[in-house]
Amino acid sequence: MKQEQTGAVIVELRGRKAAALTQSGEFIRVNNEGYTIGQQVLLIPQVEAAQPVRKRMRITALAGMAAGFLLLVLGGFKGYTMPVGVVSLDVNPSIEYTINAFDRVLDITAVNDDAGKILANMDEDALRYRPVDEVLDATILALRENGYLTDATGNDVVIAASSYDTRHTEQIAERLGLRVGQDDGLTVYSVPVSHVEVEDAHARGTSAGKLYIVEELEDSWNSAEDFDADDWIERPVRDIIHETDYQREGKDDNDEDEDRNWSSGAPYKTPTNQQSTSPEGNQQYQRNETEEHEQESGESPEQGEPNHD
Repeated sequence: MKQEQTGAVIVELRGRKAAALTQSGEFIRVNNEGYTIGQQVLLIPQVEAAQPVRKRMRITALAGMAAGFLLLVLGGFKGYTMPVGVVSLDVNPSIEYTINAFDRVLDITAVNDDAGKILANMDEDALRYRPVDEVLDATILALRENGYLTDATGNDVVIAASSYDTRHTEQIAERLGLRVGQDDGLTVYSVPVSHVEVEDAHARGTSAGKLYIVEELEDSWNSAEDFDADDWIERPVRDIIHETDYQREGKDDNDEDEDRNWSSGAPYKTPTNQQSTSPEGNQQYQRNETEEHEQESGESPEQGEPNHD
């Protein structure tokens, strides 16, 4: 009896094994027959004789994506490269990562000039189609190599995530916040955002994560001065978060600066008491070339700016 075949698209390659997405929206593991990512294939589902019902070996699937899965199968590689969301990382450099339905990075964008300098030292081609988790690890490493996130305290990082539905968006934000939060010395704030919030941020020339914390500051504003959102958008993340904490204490401009308490207990802070494993070997994503960072004599870096020797 001829065995039934099912259409699938190859979405992952791991040595001798490959992960395929079937027309029924199911992940299965198959032998790698020299496949390439995005290749459409016909597969014979594996059958276990002792079982009356056919069982396939599953790889952990993203929840709630059955309709999107079918679209990806029908679209082949074009579907695999279809953007469905954005992840942003903000310190003072603001960087955005366009992701597909499998949380793979399709494109990386420098939102401000500082981010452009960071990306110039990274191999973007090596980062494309890698999991966004790994790409954020590589970015954190690049930031530190360029003088950011090197202080003993106050290394605040904001991560914002937007994807095809609310549940997946929340999962990405939480997962990335916990992962990056395991890095020593970092205080990570991760937030889920909508596509509308991403578009609003782009209209103002910033990322959704940066706009989110600026709006948090505006909601907490108790100063006698008028709030200038555009001015705060240009400030480093650390300054914004510290000022938010200060304003929430009910201070105003008449209080002495030395009374400020730069705590990091904002309600949107990602907890960092869970374990997460970061992949090794992020050096592969760094360019071999090194650039000298010049600093004009007599000037000291702003708070949140890199300290170069």
